[in-house]
Amino acid sequence: MLPLRRRFPRALMLLALPTLATGVLWIPAMAALHAVAASERRRCEVVASAAAVAVVSFVPWRNMGDYPWSLPDVTLGVLLAGLLAVAPAALGLLGRARRELAARLAELALSRERERLYAAEQAALRERERLARDVHDTAAHHLSLISLRSSVLAASVESPACRDEAETLGELARRAAADLRRTIRRPGQGLAQLPELVEAAGGGVRAELDRLEAADCPPEVQHAAYRIVQEALANVRRHAPGAEATVSVRRTDDGLRIAVRNTPPAGPPRPAPDSGGEGLPGLRTRAAALGGTLSAYPTPDGGYVLDALLPLTGPSGPTTRDA
Repeated sequence: MLPLRRRFPRALMLLALPTLATGVLWIPAMAALHAVAASERRRCEVVASAAAVAVVSFVPWRNMGDYPWSLPDVTLGVLLAGLLAVAPAALGLLGRARRELAARLAELALSRERERLYAAEQAALRERERLARDVHDTAAHHLSLISLRSSVLAASVESPACRDEAETLGELARRAAADLRRTIRRPGQGLAQLPELVEAAGGGVRAELDRLEAADCPPEVQHAAYRIVQEALANVRRHAPGAEATVSVRRTDDGLRIAVRNTPPAGPPRPAPDSGGEGLPGLRTRAAALGGTLSAYPTPDGGYVLDALLPLTGPSGPTTRDA
Protein backbone atom coordinates (compact mmCIF):
# COMPACT_ATOMS: atom_id res chain seq x y z
CA MET A 1 0.00 0.00 0.00
CA LEU A 2 2.94 2.33 0.50
CA PRO A 3 3.43 3.03 -3.23
CA LEU A 4 -0.15 4.38 -3.27
CA ARG A 5 0.49 6.92 -0.52
CA ARG A 6 0.97 9.82 -2.98
CA ARG A 7 -2.23 9.10 -4.86
CA PHE A 8 -4.52 8.14 -1.96
CA PRO A 9 -2.90 9.65 1.14
CA ARG A 10 -6.06 10.02 3.24
CA ALA A 11 -7.33 6.52 2.50
CA LEU A 12 -3.91 5.09 3.32
CA MET A 13 -3.88 7.11 6.54
CA LEU A 14 -7.14 5.48 7.67
CA LEU A 15 -5.81 2.03 6.81
CA ALA A 16 -2.48 2.58 8.58
CA LEU A 17 -3.92 3.72 11.92
CA PRO A 18 -4.95 0.16 13.01
CA THR A 19 -1.41 -1.08 12.33
CA LEU A 20 -0.09 1.68 14.57
CA ALA A 21 -2.31 0.38 17.39
CA THR A 22 -0.26 -2.86 17.49
CA GLY A 23 2.65 -0.89 18.95
CA VAL A 24 5.09 -2.49 16.50
CA LEU A 25 4.23 -1.35 12.96
CA TRP A 26 5.01 2.36 12.97
CA ILE A 27 6.36 2.77 9.45
CA PRO A 28 3.05 2.57 7.52
CA ALA A 29 1.41 5.26 9.65
CA MET A 30 4.47 7.51 9.50
CA ALA A 31 4.67 7.13 5.72
CA ALA A 32 0.96 7.85 5.34
CA LEU A 33 1.21 10.94 7.56
CA HIS A 34 4.19 12.16 5.53
CA ALA A 35 2.19 11.69 2.32
CA VAL A 36 -0.76 13.65 3.73
CA ALA A 37 1.52 16.51 4.77
CA ALA A 38 3.40 16.50 1.45
CA SER A 39 0.27 16.42 -0.71
CA GLU A 40 -1.71 19.48 -1.80
CA ARG A 41 -4.07 19.21 1.15
CA ARG A 42 -5.35 21.76 3.59
CA ARG A 43 -3.36 22.36 6.76
CA CYS A 44 -6.30 21.26 8.93
CA GLU A 45 -6.09 17.78 7.41
CA VAL A 46 -2.39 17.59 8.32
CA VAL A 47 -3.11 18.65 11.90
CA ALA A 48 -5.98 16.16 12.22
CA SER A 49 -3.87 13.31 10.81
CA ALA A 50 -0.95 14.15 13.10
CA ALA A 51 -3.29 14.27 16.10
CA ALA A 52 -4.79 10.90 15.17
CA VAL A 53 -1.32 9.36 14.91
CA ALA A 54 -0.33 10.86 18.27
CA VAL A 55 -3.44 9.58 20.04
CA VAL A 56 -3.30 6.10 18.54
CA SER A 57 0.43 5.72 19.27
CA PHE A 58 0.07 7.02 22.84
CA VAL A 59 -2.77 4.74 23.97
CA PRO A 60 -1.51 1.22 24.98
CA TRP A 61 -4.19 -0.71 23.12
CA ARG A 62 -2.72 -4.18 23.66
CA ASN A 63 -2.38 -4.02 27.48
CA MET A 64 -4.75 -1.28 28.46
CA GLY A 65 -5.65 -2.87 31.77
CA ASP A 66 -2.14 -3.79 32.90
CA TYR A 67 -0.40 -0.57 31.80
CA PRO A 68 1.27 1.31 34.70
CA TRP A 69 0.18 4.94 34.35
CA SER A 70 3.23 6.28 36.13
CA LEU A 71 4.77 9.63 35.33
CA PRO A 72 7.87 8.20 33.55
CA ASP A 73 5.75 5.87 31.44
CA VAL A 74 3.30 8.62 30.51
CA THR A 75 6.16 11.01 29.70
CA LEU A 76 7.85 8.41 27.53
CA GLY A 77 4.56 7.69 25.74
CA VAL A 78 3.95 11.39 25.10
CA LEU A 79 7.47 11.85 23.70
CA LEU A 80 7.13 8.80 21.47
CA ALA A 81 3.68 9.87 20.24
CA GLY A 82 4.98 13.37 19.56
CA LEU A 83 7.94 12.03 17.63
CA LEU A 84 5.76 9.71 15.52
CA ALA A 85 3.31 12.53 14.77
CA VAL A 86 5.49 15.61 14.43
CA ALA A 87 8.50 14.27 12.51
CA PRO A 88 6.64 12.85 9.44
CA ALA A 89 4.30 15.88 9.30
CA ALA A 90 7.21 18.32 9.51
CA LEU A 91 9.18 16.48 6.83
CA GLY A 92 6.12 16.39 4.57
CA LEU A 93 5.45 20.11 5.00
CA LEU A 94 9.11 20.84 4.39
CA GLY A 95 9.06 18.83 1.16
CA ARG A 96 5.95 20.60 -0.04
CA ALA A 97 7.41 24.01 0.78
CA ARG A 98 10.58 23.04 -1.08
CA ARG A 99 8.61 22.08 -4.18
CA GLU A 100 6.59 25.29 -4.06
CA LEU A 101 9.79 27.31 -3.69
CA ALA A 102 11.37 25.48 -6.63
CA ALA A 103 8.29 26.21 -8.74
CA ARG A 104 8.39 29.89 -7.77
CA LEU A 105 12.10 30.06 -8.59
CA ALA A 106 11.45 28.43 -11.96
CA GLU A 107 8.71 30.98 -12.70
CA LEU A 108 11.03 33.79 -11.64
CA ALA A 109 13.83 32.47 -13.87
CA LEU A 110 11.40 32.18 -16.79
CA SER A 111 10.16 35.71 -16.18
CA ARG A 112 13.71 37.04 -16.08
CA GLU A 113 14.55 35.19 -19.29
CA ARG A 114 11.52 36.71 -20.98
CA GLU A 115 12.52 40.15 -19.75
CA ARG A 116 16.06 39.59 -21.03
CA LEU A 117 14.80 38.53 -24.44
CA TYR A 118 12.43 41.49 -24.57
CA ALA A 119 15.22 43.89 -23.61
CA ALA A 120 17.49 42.38 -26.28
CA GLU A 121 14.72 42.64 -28.87
CA GLN A 122 14.07 46.27 -27.95
CA ALA A 123 17.79 47.05 -28.12
CA ALA A 124 18.02 45.42 -31.55
CA LEU A 125 14.94 47.36 -32.67
CA ARG A 126 16.42 50.64 -31.48
CA GLU A 127 19.69 49.87 -33.27
CA ARG A 128 17.83 49.04 -36.48
CA GLU A 129 15.84 52.25 -36.22
CA ARG A 130 19.07 54.20 -35.72
CA LEU A 131 20.64 52.56 -38.76
CA ALA A 132 17.46 53.17 -40.75
CA ARG A 133 17.56 56.87 -39.88
CA ASP A 134 21.22 57.07 -40.87
CA VAL A 135 20.52 55.36 -44.19
CA HIS A 136 17.55 57.65 -44.75
CA ASP A 137 19.55 60.81 -44.07
CA THR A 138 22.38 59.76 -46.36
CA ALA A 139 20.23 58.43 -49.19
CA ALA A 140 17.76 61.31 -49.00
CA HIS A 141 20.61 63.80 -49.34
CA HIS A 142 21.94 62.17 -52.50
CA LEU A 143 18.47 61.70 -53.95
CA SER A 144 17.76 65.37 -53.40
CA LEU A 145 20.94 66.25 -55.25
CA ILE A 146 19.97 63.94 -58.11
CA SER A 147 16.52 65.50 -58.32
CA LEU A 148 17.99 69.02 -58.28
CA ARG A 149 20.59 68.25 -60.93
CA SER A 150 17.93 66.58 -63.08
CA SER A 151 15.75 69.68 -62.90
CA VAL A 152 18.69 71.88 -63.89
CA LEU A 153 19.55 69.52 -66.73
CA ALA A 154 15.95 69.42 -67.99
CA ALA A 155 15.84 73.20 -68.07
CA SER A 156 19.16 73.59 -69.87
CA VAL A 157 19.06 70.96 -72.62
CA GLU A 158 17.39 71.63 -75.96
CA SER A 159 16.71 68.07 -77.06
CA PRO A 160 13.14 67.01 -76.15
CA ALA A 161 14.26 63.40 -75.65
CA CYS A 162 17.04 64.41 -73.25
CA ARG A 163 14.65 66.79 -71.48
CA ASP A 164 12.08 64.05 -71.00
CA GLU A 165 14.78 61.65 -69.76
CA ALA A 166 16.06 64.21 -67.25
CA GLU A 167 12.53 64.93 -66.00
CA THR A 168 11.88 61.21 -65.66
CA LEU A 169 15.12 60.79 -63.72
CA GLY A 170 14.17 63.60 -61.38
CA GLU A 171 10.71 62.14 -60.85
CA LEU A 172 12.23 58.73 -60.04
CA ALA A 173 14.59 60.35 -57.53
CA ARG A 174 11.71 62.14 -55.80
CA ARG A 175 9.64 58.96 -55.77
CA ALA A 176 12.57 57.00 -54.33
CA ALA A 177 12.95 59.59 -51.56
CA ALA A 178 9.23 59.34 -50.76
CA ASP A 179 9.40 55.56 -50.72
CA LEU A 180 12.39 55.73 -48.41
CA ARG A 181 10.51 57.99 -46.00
CA ARG A 182 7.50 55.69 -45.99
CA THR A 183 9.72 52.69 -45.34
CA ILE A 184 11.44 54.34 -42.40
CA ARG A 185 8.14 55.41 -40.87
CA ARG A 186 6.48 52.00 -41.39
CA PRO A 187 4.43 50.34 -42.69
CA GLY A 188 6.37 49.76 -45.88
CA GLN A 189 5.06 49.46 -49.36
CA GLY A 190 2.57 46.71 -50.07
CA LEU A 191 0.34 45.29 -52.76
CA ALA A 192 -1.36 48.63 -53.35
CA GLN A 193 1.93 50.15 -54.53
CA LEU A 194 2.77 47.39 -57.03
CA PRO A 195 1.07 49.09 -60.02
CA GLU A 196 3.12 52.24 -59.38
CA LEU A 197 6.30 50.15 -59.16
CA VAL A 198 5.53 48.40 -62.46
CA GLU A 199 4.69 51.71 -64.12
CA ALA A 200 7.93 53.28 -62.90
CA ALA A 201 9.89 50.38 -64.41
CA GLY A 202 9.10 51.76 -67.87
CA GLY A 203 7.98 50.08 -71.05
CA GLY A 204 8.40 46.39 -71.66
CA VAL A 205 7.00 45.41 -68.24
CA ARG A 206 3.59 43.79 -68.14
CA ALA A 207 1.71 43.19 -64.90
CA GLU A 208 -0.69 40.36 -64.07
CA LEU A 209 -1.98 41.37 -60.66
CA ASP A 210 -4.98 39.61 -59.20
CA ARG A 211 -7.40 41.71 -57.23
CA LEU A 212 -6.20 40.95 -53.72
CA GLU A 213 -7.73 42.35 -50.58
CA ALA A 214 -4.99 43.97 -48.51
CA ALA A 215 -6.83 43.05 -45.31
CA ASP A 216 -6.43 39.36 -46.15
CA CYS A 217 -2.65 39.68 -46.56
CA PRO A 218 -0.41 40.45 -43.54
CA PRO A 219 1.61 43.69 -43.83
CA GLU A 220 4.94 41.87 -43.62
CA VAL A 221 3.94 39.60 -46.51
CA GLN A 222 2.82 42.59 -48.61
CA HIS A 223 6.10 44.39 -47.90
CA ALA A 224 8.14 41.29 -48.80
CA ALA A 225 6.20 40.87 -52.07
CA TYR A 226 6.87 44.50 -52.97
CA ARG A 227 10.60 44.13 -52.25
CA ILE A 228 10.81 40.92 -54.29
CA VAL A 229 9.18 42.54 -57.33
CA GLN A 230 11.31 45.66 -56.90
CA GLU A 231 14.58 43.71 -56.78
CA ALA A 232 13.54 41.46 -59.67
CA LEU A 233 12.75 44.43 -61.93
CA ALA A 234 16.03 46.08 -60.94
CA ASN A 235 17.87 42.90 -61.94
CA VAL A 236 16.06 42.85 -65.28
CA ARG A 237 17.10 46.40 -66.07
CA ARG A 238 20.64 45.73 -64.88
CA HIS A 239 21.36 42.30 -66.40
CA ALA A 240 18.89 42.09 -69.28
CA PRO A 241 18.56 45.54 -70.88
CA GLY A 242 15.84 45.75 -73.47
CA ALA A 243 14.15 42.55 -72.26
CA GLU A 244 10.44 42.32 -71.72
CA ALA A 245 9.27 41.30 -68.25
CA THR A 246 6.05 39.95 -66.81
CA VAL A 247 5.14 40.44 -63.16
CA SER A 248 2.56 38.02 -61.77
CA VAL A 249 1.17 38.27 -58.23
CA ARG A 250 -1.74 36.04 -57.35
CA ARG A 251 -3.21 34.26 -54.39
CA THR A 252 -3.18 30.45 -54.34
CA ASP A 253 -4.17 27.80 -51.85
CA ASP A 254 -0.59 27.74 -50.55
CA GLY A 255 -0.21 31.49 -50.16
CA LEU A 256 0.87 34.50 -52.21
CA ARG A 257 2.69 33.53 -55.42
CA ILE A 258 5.08 36.12 -56.91
CA ALA A 259 6.68 35.43 -60.29
CA VAL A 260 8.80 37.76 -62.43
CA ARG A 261 9.81 36.45 -65.88
CA ASN A 262 11.89 38.22 -68.48
CA THR A 263 12.84 37.44 -72.06
CA PRO A 264 16.45 37.28 -73.29
CA PRO A 265 18.29 40.63 -73.19
CA ALA A 266 18.34 42.77 -76.31
CA GLY A 267 21.82 44.13 -75.56
CA PRO A 268 24.91 43.49 -73.44
CA PRO A 269 24.47 43.61 -69.66
CA ARG A 270 25.14 46.94 -68.02
CA PRO A 271 27.91 47.34 -65.46
CA ALA A 272 26.56 46.44 -62.05
CA PRO A 273 26.51 49.61 -59.92
CA ASP A 274 26.49 49.70 -56.14
CA SER A 275 22.72 49.67 -55.98
CA GLY A 276 22.43 48.76 -52.33
CA GLY A 277 19.70 46.28 -53.16
CA GLU A 278 19.01 43.12 -51.23
CA GLY A 279 20.08 40.71 -53.95
CA LEU A 280 18.88 37.14 -54.22
CA PRO A 281 20.43 36.03 -50.88
CA GLY A 282 18.62 38.84 -49.08
CA LEU A 283 15.35 37.99 -50.80
CA ARG A 284 15.71 34.33 -49.87
CA THR A 285 16.36 35.31 -46.25
CA ARG A 286 13.31 37.58 -46.24
CA ALA A 287 11.10 34.85 -47.73
CA ALA A 288 12.44 32.23 -45.30
CA ALA A 289 11.73 34.53 -42.34
CA LEU A 290 8.08 34.47 -43.37
CA GLY A 291 8.06 30.70 -43.85
CA GLY A 292 8.15 30.93 -47.65
CA THR A 293 10.50 29.99 -50.45
CA LEU A 294 12.23 31.80 -53.30
CA SER A 295 13.95 30.37 -56.35
CA ALA A 296 15.62 31.95 -59.37
CA TYR A 297 16.74 30.13 -62.52
CA PRO A 298 17.37 30.75 -66.24
CA THR A 299 14.92 29.63 -68.90
CA PRO A 300 15.87 27.56 -71.97
CA ASP A 301 15.37 30.54 -74.30
CA GLY A 302 17.89 32.69 -72.43
CA GLY A 303 15.49 34.50 -70.14
CA TYR A 304 15.22 34.37 -66.37
CA VAL A 305 12.55 33.56 -63.79
CA LEU A 306 12.25 34.59 -60.15
CA ASP A 307 9.54 32.65 -58.32
CA ALA A 308 8.52 33.11 -54.68
CA LEU A 309 5.78 31.70 -52.48
CA LEU A 310 4.86 33.48 -49.25
CA PRO A 311 2.34 31.89 -46.85
CA LEU A 312 -0.37 34.25 -45.71
CA THR A 313 -0.46 32.76 -42.21
CA GLY A 314 3.20 33.40 -41.43
CA PRO A 315 5.71 31.06 -39.74
CA SER A 316 5.32 29.43 -36.33
CA GLY A 317 7.13 32.25 -34.61
CA PRO A 318 6.76 36.07 -34.88
CA THR A 319 8.32 37.65 -37.89
CA THR A 320 10.28 40.87 -37.94
CA ARG A 321 9.97 43.16 -40.89
CA ASP A 322 13.08 44.92 -42.08
CA ALA A 323 13.12 48.65 -41.92
